[in-house]
Amino acid sequence: MKKVYIYNRYNRFWHWTQALLIIFLAITGLEVHGVYGLFGYESAVIYHNNAALALIVLTIFTIFWDFAVGEWRQYIPTMKMMSDQIKYYITGIFHNAPHPTHKTKYTKFNPLQRMTYFGLKFVIIPTMVFSGLFYFFFFSTLNEGTNINLDWIAYVHTFGAFILIGFVFVHVYLTSTGHTVTSSFKAMVTGWEEMSDDDAKYAVEEGLQVKLDEMKHELSSSSNIDELLEKSLGYVETKFGLETKSTLHNITNHAGVGYFRIGKDGKYQDVNDGWLAIYKCTSLENIIGKPYGLNRGEEDRKIVDDIFKRVMKGESVHNADLKRVCKNGDIGYHTLAASPVYDKAGLVIAMEGFIIDTTEYHKD
Repeated sequence: MKKVYIYNRYNRFWHWTQALLIIFLAITGLEVHGVYGLFGYESAVIYHNNAALALIVLTIFTIFWDFAVGEWRQYIPTMKMMSDQIKYYITGIFHNAPHPTHKTKYTKFNPLQRMTYFGLKFVIIPTMVFSGLFYFFFFSTLNEGTNINLDWIAYVHTFGAFILIGFVFVHVYLTSTGHTVTSSFKAMVTGWEEMSDDDAKYAVEEGLQVKLDEMKHELSSSSNIDELLEKSLGYVETKFGLETKSTLHNITNHAGVGYFRIGKDGKYQDVNDGWLAIYKCTSLENIIGKPYGLNRGEEDRKIVDDIFKRVMKGESVHNADLKRVCKNGDIGYHTLAASPVYDKAGLVIAMEGFIIDTTEYHKD
C-alpha cells in the first residue's frame, strides 16, 4: 500500500468549509421551519443568512479558482465507465471487486461522482442560492401589504436543502469505500490518499503524462517546432539526444521540468531553474562543478553511477526512478531520463537529461 498526494490545500479548505457551512445551514434552516429550538428563531434567521452569504462567497471564489487552475475539467460529465461504476456500487463493492476507475490528482472523480458534483455545482447549489436570495430580498414586501406569495420559493429552497442533506449522508457512506474504511477521510485531512500499489502506479504514470503534455505545450510555442518535437518529446517515453541545450534549458524552465548536463568528469556543467526548485537549491554556485553524487544516498549513488557509465558508453536511459537528498535535507523522488551528448567527432562528451518530481507519489 502507498500514499499518493491527491488533494492540495485549497481542495481541502474548500471541501471542509463548504461541508461545515452546508451542515450549519441545515441546522439553522430546520430551526427556522420550527422543527426544534436551538438558537431561537430570530438568531437562527440571522445565522442562516450569514452562513448563506459565506457559502456564496466561497462558491464564487472556488469557481474562479477552478477555472484559473484548470480544476473545472474534473467536473465535466462523462458516460464512459458509468455502467461499470454503477454496478460496482450496487454489487461489486460487496464482493471486493476491483474499482473500475482510478483516482489520481488529475482525475479525482469517477463518472458517477462527476455527474453528481456537476449537478450540485451547476443545478442544486445555484437553485438554493437564487431561491434564498429571492426570498431574502423580497421578504420585506410582505410587510408592505402586498399580495406577493413567496410560498413556492420556500418550497423550492426547502426541497433543495433536503437534496443537499441527502447528499451529505450518501457522501459520508461512500467515503468509507476507499482502499480502507478511513483512507478517503484521511486524504481530505492530509491530502494523501492510501492506494493499492497498482493504483499508485497508475497515478504516477498519469502525473508524468501530464508533465509531458505541459512540456509539449511549451515546445509547441517554440521555433523550429518540427525538428525540436521530433528530437525532444521522447525524454520519458524513449531515448533522446539533443544538441540544442540552451533552447531545451529555457523550455524546461517554463515547463517546470528539471534540466541537467553533466560532463565526462562526472561534474555538473549546467542545470536550469526547474532543477534548482526540485532540489530546493537557490544558487548555481552550489551545484556547478560539483560531482553528481553529492545529493544521493549510498544506494542511490550506485544506481546513478550505473546510469552515468551507460550513458558515457552511448546508451540512453529513460524512466529511471530515483531518490534524492535536497539541499535542505528533505528526501524527494523523481523520474530521470538521460542521453549522451556528442561532439563533432562522434565522441561522448557529456550526459544531458531531464527530471520530473514524483515525491507526491512516493509516500509510504
